[in-house]
Amino acid sequence: MAIQENDLSLMVLEKTGLNKKVLLDRYDRLAQDTFRKRTLYWDIEDLVRETRYSKASLEKYIICDPRMKENQRQLGPRFKRVWLSEPTAIVLEEILND
Repeated sequence: MAIQENDLSLMVLEKTGLNKKVLLDRYDRLAQDTFRKRTLYWDIEDLVRETRYSKASLEKYIICDPRMKENQRQLGPRFKRVWLSEPTAIVLEEILND
């Protein structure tokens, strides 16, 4: 009876206490940290992607928060709004945990 390569890999991972969910969680966390470090600013689309809220909900409940306004940058009334990524991530966690 021959052991296939996939079965052997799964057996090794199970013996070390790792499973697919743990590995995917670690990969996801690493990917998010890398994305946050490379991105200086977030626009509204990035906030939608990060929070999974619609634009209307973000405008109504989150962006109007004074803590979010501190991190908002805009060159003029007709220019795009952006938010500093690192402080905004911290503020988002605070707002969503309240």
